[in-house]
Amino acid sequence: MTGVDTAFWQEFRSNWRVLLVAFVCLLAAFSAPAFAMPFLFSSVIDEFGWTREQATMLASAKYLAGAVVAVGVGHFIDVIGVRIVLIGVSVIGGLALLSFQWVSDLTHYYLVGMLLGIAGPGTIVAIKVLISRTFHASQGTAMGIAMLGTSVGSIVVPLVITWLIAGHGWRIATALMSLGVWFLALPIMLFFLSDRAFDRPERVSGDNTAALGWELVRQFVGQARFWYIAAAVFLAAFADQALTQHQALYFEIDLGLAATVVGATYSGMGMMAILSRPLVGIVFDRLSTRGVSLAYLVLGAACLFGLGAINPLLLGAFLVCRAISHSAVLLDTVVLAKHSFGLTNIGVLLGVYTAIVNLGFMLGPPFVGHLYDVTGSYVLPFSICAVAAVGAAVVLLPVRPDYWLELRRQHGLADGRARD
Repeated sequence: MTGVDTAFWQEFRSNWRVLLVAFVCLLAAFSAPAFAMPFLFSSVIDEFGWTREQATMLASAKYLAGAVVAVGVGHFIDVIGVRIVLIGVSVIGGLALLSFQWVSDLTHYYLVGMLLGIAGPGTIVAIKVLISRTFHASQGTAMGIAMLGTSVGSIVVPLVITWLIAGHGWRIATALMSLGVWFLALPIMLFFLSDRAFDRPERVSGDNTAALGWELVRQFVGQARFWYIAAAVFLAAFADQALTQHQALYFEIDLGLAATVVGATYSGMGMMAILSRPLVGIVFDRLSTRGVSLAYLVLGAACLFGLGAINPLLLGAFLVCRAISHSAVLLDTVVLAKHSFGLTNIGVLLGVYTAIVNLGFMLGPPFVGHLYDVTGSYVLPFSICAVAAVGAAVVLLPVRPDYWLELRRQHGLADGRARD
């Protein structure tokens, strides 16, 4: 067994409670709004007569707010700690789901989306910081295991939300989806996240950690690799959410599949993600930036397979590629940031990259919705998304993961290969 493998298992034995908290938060507090949103669009279009572009702009409002909030969340985590921030954003997410009860026009609709934008990215940044500060040799794998919470959520939420909408309407359905926040996520955080060791940010020197963090980010901005990573995660996020927010509409309306079948299709992708989350994490631990580039190519393939998803074989290929590539988009920033720049003030840096990701998330869905409204087809927009994903893979190639390479050398490895 290599030094990396030994450190890997020691970290898991010592920190399993952290993984449990991360898993539950992503299952109950993050997954409900994230995976329920696409199933609301057909209901609000029927009720209000909105266009697809208008309906899917809910996602854009969410991710615009998330882009702004993500930077601030990273700063607050470095100052007041993960636990308080994670509890706060989870409460906001639960309140946002309840707020759909009073939506009467686009303004209210988008305001709820902005509340979701505070909760979702805030939760993701907090979990990424929590994992980054707790796991080192096994960071990618640990994040992949934590992200199984979103995998289970992606199985359960589509089935539950379609059943609830059919029986109670979309407003009551979204309110009921908040129960996981109040009765599962918050109790787990309050009782199991008591060890404050992970709340202490790693310092360079002196006591002004937050100021040092922003100073380091300003230094990073002057490096080409900062912008390569920024461009890569933006393009991948653009393509990922463009697909995610339009899949339900595409399958149900354009391909003519029943809503229950669409929900089952989403759940099938979630089942595949149970395997893909940790496997993608392992690949990222072993290959670092090269592994992320490979995953982005898989995202490009998913965009193209989706165009032929009426064929069962192509639908199966689409689901596999989506499971892998969506896992990669959830894991990429935490791996790229730490592997390239190290752990110092990781909260601020992850906040910056999460903001950039949210800009991609924000622009993808309305772009595809607008092109669909103009052309009447998803062929052109999905093809553009495929090009964006390939571009993300290419732009990442010059990035050298210095921190990751140093960790490998410390554990008796060089450039990812065991020494003789």
